[in-house]
Amino acid sequence: MLTPLDINKKEFHRSFRGYSCEEVDEFLEQVLRDYGQVYRENQELREKNLRLAEELERYNKLEQTLKDALIMAQQTADEMRQNAQREAGLIVQEAENKAREILNQARLQVEKAERYRSDLEAMAAAFKTRLRSFLQAQLELLAAEEAAASTVADSQPGEETIFEEFKE
Repeated sequence: MLTPLDINKKEFHRSFRGYSCEEVDEFLEQVLRDYGQVYRENQELREKNLRLAEELERYNKLEQTLKDALIMAQQTADEMRQNAQREAGLIVQEAENKAREILNQARLQVEKAERYRSDLEAMAAAFKTRLRSFLQAQLELLAAEEAAASTVADSQPGEETIFEEFKE
């Protein structure tokens, strides 16, 4: 690609009946000015294009980094959610197991208390029966003693009779 300097340094050979040197020089100066401006603009645009390409590359890398971070954050959140659900399930299961254990222990204690109450009722009934039998036996014994005492009293002379016999 020609540079403005190349155009400026370009020299033409003079020939007989050639172009007007003055017109060629003016035209070349005009071309030089215009081409110089276009060349500078082109250079500026190339530099700008290069800067924008570098910036675009940075943004693409940043975008990829953000995508990777977002994916990692999503995966971490999913793992945390799954862990929390698993842990919650274990806690619920443990609580249910403890509740069943407490209920079973309570049932066993109720059954034990029922057996104890039943044993106490049986012991009380047996005690009442023995006490009733004992009292009945005592009453019968007392009645027999009263009957025997009454028979002895009827068969024995009274005190007055005994004293009178001693006096004689």
